[in-house]
Amino acid sequence: MGEGHVWASGDAGTLPWVAVAGYLVGAFLCWRQSRTVATRRERLFWLFAGLVMLALGINKQLDLQTALTAWGRQMARDGGWYAERRAFQRNFIIASIVSMSVLGAATAWFVRGLRLPVFITLGGLTMLGAFVLIRAASFHHFDTALRAPVLGLRLHVVLELVGIAVVIFGAVLAARTAPNR
Repeated sequence: MGEGHVWASGDAGTLPWVAVAGYLVGAFLCWRQSRTVATRRERLFWLFAGLVMLALGINKQLDLQTALTAWGRQMARDGGWYAERRAFQRNFIIASIVSMSVLGAATAWFVRGLRLPVFITLGGLTMLGAFVLIRAASFHHFDTALRAPVLGLRLHVVLELVGIAVVIFGAVLAARTAPNR
């Protein structure tokens, strides 16, 4: 991310802006859906989904993970453990995977028995969670794989845009199949 460009996405080109717009549309649709459902659990799910999409959109725009990575790299250099950073990265990834798994399992338990659009949206959020974890790993072989071409785009772009699209699809489907209050 270039210095002085706070509202410039860290990724170059049009597709990052499409992703930001997708995150914001998804956040709005999830929030709107939370206002129309009858059950408290489903309302909480849609609010949670909307907040996650909003947070991911803000992160995509401000490129916060790059700043966090740079901060961690500087801490490792200042602390004299930069040469051992791979062990820290491994432990960070393991902790992230465990945390996401626990959060995912808790969310799946929370939404049990709810309507199909909730599970579709949860699938999209899970895809985005996996995408974020893979990007956070930022090991060279992951980065190389994520740049592989798929449908004329890089794999990481496809993964992110498909996850966003699934969330939006779930929220639209929920609105179209809304049960009566």
